[in-house]
Amino acid sequence: MIPLERQRAILQMLQEQGSVSITSLVEALGVSHMTVRRDIHRLEELGRVVSVPGGVSRPERLALDQSHTVKEGLQQAQKLAIAQAAAEQVQPGNVVFLDAGTTTLAIAQCLAPMPNMVFVTNDLSIALSLSERSSNELYFAGGALDRANLSSDGSLTARMIAQFNVDVAFMSTSSFDLRGTSVPADAKLAVKRAIKETAARTILVSDSSKYGRVASLQAVKLTDIDGIITDSGLADSAVEKIRELGIPLTLVEPQLEFPN
Repeated sequence: MIPLERQRAILQMLQEQGSVSITSLVEALGVSHMTVRRDIHRLEELGRVVSVPGGVSRPERLALDQSHTVKEGLQQAQKLAIAQAAAEQVQPGNVVFLDAGTTTLAIAQCLAPMPNMVFVTNDLSIALSLSERSSNELYFAGGALDRANLSSDGSLTARMIAQFNVDVAFMSTSSFDLRGTSVPADAKLAVKRAIKETAARTILVSDSSKYGRVASLQAVKLTDIDGIITDSGLADSAVEKIRELGIPLTLVEPQLEFPN
């Protein structure tokens, strides 16, 4: 069986079952683990499948972002560990952009005590948190209000972001794969691209549950990102491929308990 035939067979099994283990694919196709992994890597590069621990599944389609309230209660230990690792990427005196999101809110709380900072954000919760916790210079990139996510987006927000010389931007996402990040709305697309254009370094911060989700619009290519911070739940094959692409990848171990 040639590679194209095997890959079609893998896609057919996923169509029928939703997810399949590596062992099952090896048995069904009559090839080695290495051959199956090569086929999966190729399909994953094309966005047709997503690696999960021990196997592969179909990408999860994301039509709408979850609200800020819902996201705030998810993956809290992972977000805290990601935030602590992200804070190590920042130096006093930096201009830091914090994209809208609950992971970036955790980063803001870690960075608040750092001196001589300039913070820029399009997230209302982050702006409020920093205004209460920090005396550093703070800018809110306003625009059209996304009430569910307590943030601004669209062309006005993108134009304001573009006015800054950002040292480090922490970009959030609800969906990413080996091709890059994606968004469900054009207004968010403008913001993501403005972040990448204005920042000397753009670091994607996202827990591993967002990997393999795909929204309708491609935002930023993975190879255009300067680093990724996520948790150790990311599938080994995805870790391997990201590192092959030469993208600095930091994997964090979530704490079992939050500090008091």
